[in-house]
Amino acid sequence: MTEQPVATTITPARRAVIMACVMMATMIFVMNQTNVIVALPHMQGTFSATQDQIAWVLTSFIVSLTIMTALTGWLSARLGGKRLYLLALGGFTATSFLCATATSLETEVAFRALQGALGAPIIPLSQAIVLDVYPKERHGAALGLWGIGITVGPVFGPIIGGYATEMGNWPWVFWFNVPIGGLILLGVLFSVPEVAPDRARRLDWAGFATLALALAAIQFVLNRGERLDWFASVEIMVAFALFILCAYTFIVHSMTTANPFVPRALVRDRNVILGYVLIFLWGTVLHSPLVLLSLRLQGLENYPVIATGMLMAPRGVGGVLAMALVGRSLRVVNARHLFGFGLLCVAAATWYMSNWPTHALDRDVMITAFVFGFGIAFAWVPLSMLTFSTVDARYRTDGVVFFNLILNMGTGVGITLAVLIFTKSIQINHETLTAFVTPYNKLFNDALLPSLWSLGRRSNLSLLDSEIARQAMTIAFNNVFLLIALVALCAIPLVYGFKRMRRAAVQDGPSPSAPAASPAPAHPARPRTRRPPR
Repeated sequence: MTEQPVATTITPARRAVIMACVMMATMIFVMNQTNVIVALPHMQGTFSATQDQIAWVLTSFIVSLTIMTALTGWLSARLGGKRLYLLALGGFTATSFLCATATSLETEVAFRALQGALGAPIIPLSQAIVLDVYPKERHGAALGLWGIGITVGPVFGPIIGGYATEMGNWPWVFWFNVPIGGLILLGVLFSVPEVAPDRARRLDWAGFATLALALAAIQFVLNRGERLDWFASVEIMVAFALFILCAYTFIVHSMTTANPFVPRALVRDRNVILGYVLIFLWGTVLHSPLVLLSLRLQGLENYPVIATGMLMAPRGVGGVLAMALVGRSLRVVNARHLFGFGLLCVAAATWYMSNWPTHALDRDVMITAFVFGFGIAFAWVPLSMLTFSTVDARYRTDGVVFFNLILNMGTGVGITLAVLIFTKSIQINHETLTAFVTPYNKLFNDALLPSLWSLGRRSNLSLLDSEIARQAMTIAFNNVFLLIALVALCAIPLVYGFKRMRRAAVQDGPSPSAPAASPAPAHPARPRTRRPPR
C-alpha cells in the first residue's frame, strides 16, 4: 500500500490521537531504559546480588531488544503493523508488571529479557506509523513532534528512578509503566489504521540467524567487556570471534541469496547507507555525555540522585524547543545545514564541558545540558528525513527498523568506549600526577602549601592521594567530553554526501484530503534557448 492513500484517509483529530499515543509509547519505553540504571543499587540489595550479577538485568534486556529489533520488519509484514504494535505494547506492559513482582534475581533477569524482546518493535513501529499517517510534505513537523518522546524520556527516566531509589521502592520504576501502557494500548486500538499483512513474505532464516548471533555476541562484548577485563577473558574472546564469524557469514549470504534479510533496495540507496553511518555516529554521542555527567555529578561532586536528575532536566527543555523549531526551519533551510547546526551545538556543549574545573557551577551544568539537548533534537529530524527521502514506501518499515537497530548499536558502542576511555584515563592521570609528589618538587616546599598536604607526615599522604584521585578524575571527564566533541564535528562533513531534498518534501503543502501536488525542484530550471541554425 502506498503512503499517500493511507495519509489522506486520516482525519486531523484522529491523527492527533495517533501522535499522542505513539509519542507516549516511545517516551515510556525510553524512560524504562534509563530509570532502571538508577534503581540497580537497590535491586542489588533486594536480591543479595553482586555487581556482576545485577548487571544481567541490563544485559539481558539489551541483547533481547537488539535481536528482536532486527526481526521487526518481517513480523510487521506477516502480522500487520497495527497488530504487532498492539502485541508489543501489551507485552511491554505485562512484563513491566512481572518485573515489579519478581522475587529472585533469576526471574528478574528472565522477565527483563522478555520485556526487551516483546517491546523491541515499539520505537521503530512508532516512527513508521508517524511516517505513514502524515503526508510526505509534513514529515518534518511530524517527526519533530514525535521526537519529543525520545528527547524527554532519557531526562525524566533518571528522575523517576531517583525518587524510587530514594524511597527504597525500586519496583515503582516498573509499576509506573503499567497504567500508562494500558491507556496507550486502548488509544492505539481505536485510532491506528489497519494495514493488510503480507502473508507471502518469506523470512531469510539463515540471514536472520547469523545477524542475530552477531548482534548478541557484540552486545555481550560491549556490556561485559569492562567487568571481565576485555580480551584477557576467554568469554570475551569467544564472543568476539563468534561476532566476526557470524557478521562475515551474514554479509556473504546477503550478497548471494535471492531474498536477503536486508532488502537490496536499501543497500543500493546512497541516502540510506549514509544515514546509517551517521545515525551510528549520532548514537555514539547521544547518551554517553548523559552517563558521564551523571557519574561526574554523583561521583565527583557528591550530588544526590534526585538533584542530579534536576540539573540534567534542561536537556529535555532544549529538546522540546528544538523539536518545535526544526519542523518550521525545514521549510526554508536545507536539511543538511540543519543537521550540521545540531551537531555543532552538541560539539559546543561537550567542548565547554571539557573545560570544567573540579567543581562545576550549577548554572554551567544546566546551560550545557540545555544546549546539548537542543542540538541532539535538532539533528534528529533532518537526519531521519534525509535518510528516508528516497526510500520507496514498501521498504520504509524495514528501513526504519535497521535505522533504529544501528542507533542502538551506536549508543552501546558510544557508552562502552566513553566509560572505557574514562577509566583508562583516570589510571594514566593518577600515575602522571603521583610522579610529581616528591620532596624534590619545589611546590611541596612552598610555605603557602596547606599543612595537610605536607610530605613530612605519613598521615597526610592519604589525603594527598585522595586529592590526586579527584584531579585525575576531573581530567579524565574532560578528556572524554573533548573526544565526544571531536566525533560530533567529524560527522558534520558527511551529511553533505546526501542527495538534496526537494523543497516540496519538507513544506507543509496541501491538506491531507487534497490531492498531492507534483514536487517542485530545489532550484528552478533555467529556460532553454535553441541555437539558430547555421
